[in-house]
Amino acid sequence: MSIKVAITAQNRKSISSHAGACRNYHIYTIDGNGNYKKELVELAKNESLMFTFHEDTSENPKNYIFDMNFLLTQGIGQGGANKLAAQNVTALVIKETDPDIAIQKFIDKTLVFFEPENHHHKGHHH
Repeated sequence: MSIKVAITAQNRKSISSHAGACRNYHIYTIDGNGNYKKELVELAKNESLMFTFHEDTSENPKNYIFDMNFLLTQGIGQGGANKLAAQNVTALVIKETDPDIAIQKFIDKTLVFFEPENHHHKGHHH
């Protein structure tokens, strides 16, 4: 049973933030022994998560990332994380910048992750 992990890498190298707008991902397929294979996937503009979540008007929008088990990124909002969770994708916010180090820590279960960002500004009363 393999696990598929997508890591946002807009510049095709380091881990990027703003998962919604990201179109370049490192995709890691990890087998039961902790070995992985890695590929770089480039999505079209209308395949980004932001497009799927905000502009795709079809009844059941599909997205490449929905086939993943995990999404690792330096930044995603709570809303996007919730929408991914509804597709059985667990979004994890990490501070790591090197995808290979992040995936090794993920496999070793030593990866530190943070809650998705909550975009509701605190302290403002309407």
